Amino acid sequence: MVGKETTPPELQQGSAEPAGDAQTDREIRIEPRTLKGFNDYLPEAASRREWIMEQLRRTFASWGYVPLETPALEYADVLLGRYGAEAEKLIYRFNDMGGRDVALRYDQTVPFARVIAQYRDLPRPFRRYQFQRVWRGENTGRGREREFTQCDVDTAGAPGVVADAETICVAAEGFRAIGFNRVKVLVNDRTLFDGLGLTKGDVIAIDKLAKIGEDGVVRELAIHGRTEESARDILHRLQASPPPARLHDVLSAARDLGIADDDLVYDPTLARGLEYYTSTILEVVSPDYTAGSLGGGGRYDRLIGRFTGRDIPAVGFSFGLERVTDALASLARLDHVRAVPDVVVIAFGSANLGWAGKVASDARAAGLMVSVSTEPDRPMGKQLETASRLGAGHAIVVGEDEASSKTATLRNLSTRAQSTASVAEVIASVKRNILQPGTTGQGQQSTEHRLG
Repeated sequence: MVGKETTPPELQQGSAEPAGDAQTDREIRIEPRTLKGFNDYLPEAASRREWIMEQLRRTFASWGYVPLETPALEYADVLLGRYGAEAEKLIYRFNDMGGRDVALRYDQTVPFARVIAQYRDLPRPFRRYQFQRVWRGENTGRGREREFTQCDVDTAGAPGVVADAETICVAAEGFRAIGFNRVKVLVNDRTLFDGLGLTKGDVIAIDKLAKIGEDGVVRELAIHGRTEESARDILHRLQASPPPARLHDVLSAARDLGIADDDLVYDPTLARGLEYYTSTILEVVSPDYTAGSLGGGGRYDRLIGRFTGRDIPAVGFSFGLERVTDALASLARLDHVRAVPDVVVIAFGSANLGWAGKVASDARAAGLMVSVSTEPDRPMGKQLETASRLGAGHAIVVGEDEASSKTATLRNLSTRAQSTASVAEVIASVKRNILQPGTTGQGQQSTEHRLG
């Protein structure tokens, strides 16, 4: 789960003072807490996030993307003037101890553009993936935090429609890899707005259509000087607009690269609020998740040119990890990911720790996640209780008899059934249970699933 703010019992009103120097304790004690919109991810939640990122990493790498990391802090002028006035209100900006004007990373696209401009020898086209946290000072809500993780794929130096099509396909394949059965890729082209003579304010209002509805957009357009009649006419003309020629070619190329026709939806009202998009834009939604889009992206051919004075074409997509995790959890698609060891190895007595360590090493070499009991001289019952609390389904017990015969005993922690066999046989039994859930070495039902 995600860690939430809690107050320890000794800090709650009416709690008795602990033993010791009370005055000193009051002076040094700090309430453990987190800022709103900033979360701890406890083992179960963190394991689910890691599993999702690993599936995405494999997908992106299979398409030829390579990893990249950039600093959390950038010079403020690197970020400012890239997103639009509305977005830039959310940037965390301050002067550091050296008096420099700096800002926390708002997204990964602008830092990627800065990298392309700064490192001119990178091969073109340059495909990269990047999984890092970003920060935005916005209102929090379901799937919306102030510190969150983006999982991005971008390509720089490829002007043609195939790069756009590849981005669409990689996004769709990524969602399939992490367990979404039903997603739609909404696509549009920002040049459609230019062709209809829409202003920047018009586009900002239209970008809110999914959140506030048509009447809400009409009211927003009125703020920017449109009459109600003019505002509704804009929406109706947009909704009736066919895809621009370039977008038609993008969609055709995406089908050639393997995306199913049913997964593509042309949405002429899709706007994407960030100002740096120049043509193709896309968002991914799921009918099973109503809290917003699961990710978005598009083409931004002029962003890198703001650093170099020469435009370099680029296109990309970003997965919002928190929203993706929230959606998958609500669909029970992450129940198989658990932060538990495959097995706990227990030495019954310190004299047998050497053989227990050898058994644990062999199990790890076989690909198992293994914890070793840290208190071999405790009673066996207490060690087994600890193994159960860790969530393991089985324990491998090593006592004097096992150490002398170079064997091990496999114990089912639910049924207490156990059997002694060679180390290789015991490890094989644990692996069978993990790879083929349903029966254990003792013929009992198994509910454990291996992390990752």
